Amino acid sequence: MYRLVSTTAAMVLIPVLIAVAGLVVVLQVVQRERDALRRYTIAAERALDAEHLKAEHAFARQEMDEELQLLVRSRREEMESARHEARQWIDRAVRVYLLGVPFAMSVLVAQAVFVVREVRRTREAREVAERNAAERAASEARFAGIVSIAVDAIISIDEAQRITIFNSGAEAIFGYSASEVLGQPFDRLIPERFRANHHRLVEAFAAGHEQARGMGERRLVLGLRKNGEEFPAEAAISKLEVDGRRILTAILRDVSVRKRVEEEQRFLARAGEILSSSLDIERTLSSVAHVAVRSLADWCIVYLLEGEQVRRAEVAHRMPEQQELAAAVQRIPLGMHQPRLVHEVMMRREPLLVPHVSAEQLTAMSQGPEHLALLQRLEPRSLMCIPLVAGERPLGALLFISSAPGRAYDAVDLEFARGLGRLASLAVENARLYQSARRATQARDEVLGIVAHDLRSPLNAIVLSTQLMQRQVEARGGGNGDRSPELLGTILSSARRMSRLIDDLLDVTRMEAGQLSIHPSPQSTGALLRDAVEAARPQAGAVQLVLGETPGLPPVLADRDRLLQVFSNLLGNALKFTPPGGEVRVGARVEDGAVCFFVRDTGPGISPEAVERIFDRFWQLDRADRRGAGLGLSIAKGLIEAHGGRIRVSSEPGQGSTFFFTVPLAHSGAPA
Repeated sequence: MYRLVSTTAAMVLIPVLIAVAGLVVVLQVVQRERDALRRYTIAAERALDAEHLKAEHAFARQEMDEELQLLVRSRREEMESARHEARQWIDRAVRVYLLGVPFAMSVLVAQAVFVVREVRRTREAREVAERNAAERAASEARFAGIVSIAVDAIISIDEAQRITIFNSGAEAIFGYSASEVLGQPFDRLIPERFRANHHRLVEAFAAGHEQARGMGERRLVLGLRKNGEEFPAEAAISKLEVDGRRILTAILRDVSVRKRVEEEQRFLARAGEILSSSLDIERTLSSVAHVAVRSLADWCIVYLLEGEQVRRAEVAHRMPEQQELAAAVQRIPLGMHQPRLVHEVMMRREPLLVPHVSAEQLTAMSQGPEHLALLQRLEPRSLMCIPLVAGERPLGALLFISSAPGRAYDAVDLEFARGLGRLASLAVENARLYQSARRATQARDEVLGIVAHDLRSPLNAIVLSTQLMQRQVEARGGGNGDRSPELLGTILSSARRMSRLIDDLLDVTRMEAGQLSIHPSPQSTGALLRDAVEAARPQAGAVQLVLGETPGLPPVLADRDRLLQVFSNLLGNALKFTPPGGEVRVGARVEDGAVCFFVRDTGPGISPEAVERIFDRFWQLDRADRRGAGLGLSIAKGLIEAHGGRIRVSSEPGQGSTFFFTVPLAHSGAPA
């Protein structure tokens, strides 16, 4: 605007100055012309006077004619000189006007162009300024709108750390309205014990070179709500210079819910570990109750459904001085339909939340005056009841009671309790299944023991009688058509196989119970291989049974009878599945500080699917084969592992099979 005023003043003054200068020149010309005319007039008057004198004195003396003529001539010359000078000034004035007018017009045009350009530039600058102001106003409006609806708390403070902006997110998080805190110190939103340190940190940030700090670049801070509650928050801070003033803006995000969820997840993970640490139902239920009172409840009562009856399995409390009250609650007997609240939760398999327990609800929960008096001593203010369910079958329920004045359960607590209930249900069901399995295993072991005991007596009688009959037949000599020795041999072989099956079943029982015992001692590796091959040779028939060379093999630390039992099981399978004319080879080699034995056959091989289950109990490759119970390889695996070794198989269909097992070396390394 100042520039426009200066330009306009110049445009006005320049033509005025040019006009004044022209006027001065014209006035000078006019004055000179006026002087010349005056001299011309004087000269003319003098000439006329001279002519008049000449006429009047025509007859004057002769000597005066020449002077008069000279005077007239001089006057005429003066008059001509004045006329000529006047014409020169007139011509000069005309030239000045002829040059001054275009120059003045050029100046006026240039000034007009300049004025138009300046006016246009001023108008454009004004429009840009207005547009920028509008955009700034719109941006400020949008910023104000964004700030006002942001979920996070957005708070700006001035250099004195007084609040200048407090958005709706901050109102929701801190519980204050903007009118309550605007102009107040920012320290009002921080717990008192942290205010001095926080004030110093803010001053250091404002004075430093750092422009902003994002969330996650510093540890969590604590905020203070209007009701006095402290909460964890993530914070970001930035600074900005506005009109020479420094403004700090903080963005705070309430992470109390997230931290609570994280803590609950960690708690549930720890609870899962505790609940899975035991398969005893009573210990499991006690763990459930004591886990609950660590962070969720002041009292936890565990109800267990057993048949048609409900049993109060555990009563846990947070405070040690409540032990007597817990024992009194534990002694109250329960039936299927008592208490009604727990029964309803178990039958409907739906959780129940009572944020505030009324006197009527407490009365409805009780079984009588004594029970009601005990419940009143618990001082229940809020409660939750969670069903324990396995599939669709109810197992029991968990009752959580809060006695604290400021603690009322809500939907978040209920979801947490349901998570704990799911873990408890799984733990209780696992404990029940384990106990059922143990009872079944004990029953089976008892049956096997009885069967083995009852079968061994007649089986021993059969073996002894058969051997006696063999000796009598051999003593008589028998005829050529007498088949008695063959039949007696078949009976004796079957009896021995029955005895072996009984031994296998007992070995399996001992392995499952962890009672399989071995008595290792240094054994010659070569002798073990020779004894194993010789013991299996009668079964070989048309199959070639080959013992590989074993020079210089060190002795092993093994239970000889048990190791020969392993060879018997492996060789028996190899000979059974190798076709006539095939080969079964037995050998050993030193491998990784142990002796690795192997039994290799040229049978049909084993499919990859069968290899994965080959050592399972009661599993057979050929289901139609009734020559065994599918326990031989499982027992061999248990015996080798009892020696501290391992067993494996390598096989491909059509390429035969090789079983490897390792046995540790004896301390005395003498070759065998």
